[in-house]
Amino acid sequence: MNRVVEAIKDNPEVFAAVVAFIGIGGGILGNFIGARIQLRGGRAQADAARDAARITAEAQRLAALRDDRRREIAHFVQKARETVSYAETLYRQEDHEGAHQAAVRTAHMELSRKQAELELIAPADLVALAHQVVTAVEKRMDLADDRAPAERVRHRLEAIPVMSPEHVWAQQALRALDDARVANLARDKNGYVAFRSAARTALEELPHMCDDERRLLLDDTYRFHLRERRRDQEESLNVALGELVTAARRLLKSEDADQ
Repeated sequence: MNRVVEAIKDNPEVFAAVVAFIGIGGGILGNFIGARIQLRGGRAQADAARDAARITAEAQRLAALRDDRRREIAHFVQKARETVSYAETLYRQEDHEGAHQAAVRTAHMELSRKQAELELIAPADLVALAHQVVTAVEKRMDLADDRAPAERVRHRLEAIPVMSPEHVWAQQALRALDDARVANLARDKNGYVAFRSAARTALEELPHMCDDERRLLLDDTYRFHLRERRRDQEESLNVALGELVTAARRLLKSEDADQ
């Protein structure tokens, strides 16, 4: 190797050719290395751009999903409250009863549709909480459908003016009806029969009442006190709605937005 080097050094023409070759080879190698670096850099930039696009698309998808969930949950809660509100009108409004019942059914159908939409877009735990809300709403609907007719007649008795000649009989009927209910719950058969008979006598002194209305009031004494049951169901629904709203706020990170 040393002899070759010495020979090259002693021959200027050969030395010049070798130097030129090394220069050309180095240039080619440098160009090759530079091209490889540029290629890798281009690939890295392309990969980074794809990653950025993928991250952006995922962020947009999550934002859209969050907006959809917020909207559907809000609509579901609104429809649950609306359905109950329609059911509550059955206790108060005697006119156009069929129209009010139709409104309750329509609202309930819309609530069921909103529940189905939540089942497609919400997490399983939120779907379960929505089911509890629907169950609570349906219990209030069933109670109103069952007990509202008698309650409306009772409201009419309670609304009889003090100066009316029928006021005394109305009050006696109301007291006897309440006593009959208490006796029935206490399984006091004799007491129940006596109070029911007293209620019937007082109701017959009210000429504006028909036989069907009297029968509604008397048969209602077999049931639990309506106003206590309504209060319990209202509390159950409020609890179910509260749990749903709390879970929804946690899912939507509403607390973070408040900060």
